[in-house]
Amino acid sequence: MDTTLNGSEKAARVLGNTGGAAVKMAFKIDTINFSWVDAYLRDKAIRNKIQALRDDIQKALKSLINRDELKTMFTSALAGIESDRLAWFVENLKAVQIRTEAMVNSNILRNRNYIPPVSLSKKDVDAIFMQLPEGVKQADIDADVSRLREKIKDLEMVIANELCPPGRWIYRDDGKPEPYPQGCRWTQYVICWEKVVTRFEGPVSVEGDAIKTDSEMTAYVALGLDKVGRMPPLRTPL
Repeated sequence: MDTTLNGSEKAARVLGNTGGAAVKMAFKIDTINFSWVDAYLRDKAIRNKIQALRDDIQKALKSLINRDELKTMFTSALAGIESDRLAWFVENLKAVQIRTEAMVNSNILRNRNYIPPVSLSKKDVDAIFMQLPEGVKQADIDADVSRLREKIKDLEMVIANELCPPGRWIYRDDGKPEPYPQGCRWTQYVICWEKVVTRFEGPVSVEGDAIKTDSEMTAYVALGLDKVGRMPPLRTPL
């Protein structure tokens, strides 16, 4: 099976020969009517939307922590510090009590990892948090992420059910398709065509010859190849 189809490599073959190179047949897709172009463009638009939704998920996950929820975490941490501090005294006094440590004095406290108290009153804590922006509640973040993921799932189902004819894919020896975009024949064809177009004046086919049919010209424009930037020195279509 052909598992090594690469649009960039096919374009290099075309551009590496003064007379071009016959590469269309290698892609094994319709290069007469270009019946796959509409599906390719729809697929690309859906994938762009999926990426935008994924970006929205990342933005949601990076939202400011809700001020009240942060305050709860902070006060819990303060309580933990106090609890650890008391436990530190208990353990050290036990050691003194059983005579395995010297009597506690100020010098010992300074030389050990003594946990100092954090003297913040409720009024202090309230004053601190009043200066912070409100932020977003975690429940609201979770709801947004869940909603966005459902949208992504629905769009992925559209791709799987409506835009994945068997002839679209390059298959491995085990019969499974190569992943997108490497395994998509449509995508590899467009990659090749775009690279070839950059080196020619005017509309050309994927093999570097002048476009001769209405269907190919329609595909050329639909794929935006008429807007692809050119890289001089430019060749004249064959």
